[in-house]
Amino acid sequence: MTVPFILRKNYLTTREDDFTAKPVVFDSVNQEELVKKVAAKHSALNEADVLIAVRAYEAVIAEELVQGSNIVTPMCNISLGITGVFDREIQDFDPEHHNLHLNYKPGVDFRTISEQVKLVKITAAEVMPVIELFEDTETQTKNEVITPGKAGTIKGSKLKVNTEDPVEGIFFVSADDISTKVESYIRNKPSEVIFMVPEGLEAGQYQLQVRSKLEGKSLRIGELDFDLSVN
Repeated sequence: MTVPFILRKNYLTTREDDFTAKPVVFDSVNQEELVKKVAAKHSALNEADVLIAVRAYEAVIAEELVQGSNIVTPMCNISLGITGVFDREIQDFDPEHHNLHLNYKPGVDFRTISEQVKLVKITAAEVMPVIELFEDTETQTKNEVITPGKAGTIKGSKLKVNTEDPVEGIFFVSADDISTKVESYIRNKPSEVIFMVPEGLEAGQYQLQVRSKLEGKSLRIGELDFDLSVN
C-alpha cells in the first residue's frame, strides 16, 4: 500500500533547507468501524460478539495494569512509567509534582508494519489542513502551553471547519489517545481560527489536530508539529 507524506519546515532550527516529513492522515478508524470490519471477515461472528470480546479483553488489560503488571502482546507492549523530579530517595509520590503514565511500544507482530508501507511525497496545501502555529492567549506563548478555558489561536492554511459536522473541528488528543473537541469558536477562517480551549483538559501532553472534510472529500487531519502542555 502507498501512503502519501508531506514535507514541513523544521522551525526548531534556523536552517532554511531543514524540513521534516509527516505521513498524511486521510481518515481515522474508530472501534465501532474496526468491529464491523472484523465481523465482516469472519462469518461465524456478529458485531455484538466481537464487541463483547474486545471489551472483555480491554477490561482484563486495564485490571492487570492497575495491579502493576506489564502487558506483552503480539500487537503492543504496555508498561507503567513515572515522570517528575524526586529530590530524595524517601520522597513519596506527589500528584502535584509527579505523573504516572503508560508507555506503549509495538509488539512483535507490529514491528514490521513500517516495512510494508510504500511512501510517496505530495504537496501539503492541496490535500489537508496545515497548522503552522498555535498561540495561547493567556500566556502569550507559541507552540508550547495550553490554558484550559482561555482563548487559543491557530494559523496556517485550509483550517476552516464545519462546526455543524460532529466529525469536523479542532481536537486536543491526550497521550492516552483521548480526543477532546473544541465547542466554542470566535473566528473560523481558512488561515486563522480563534477558539476557546476546552475547560476539562487535565495536566499532560496533547497533540493539536484540525479535522476537516476539504471540498466535500473524506476526512483530512492536519497536526501541529509540536506537542502542547497543560501544566
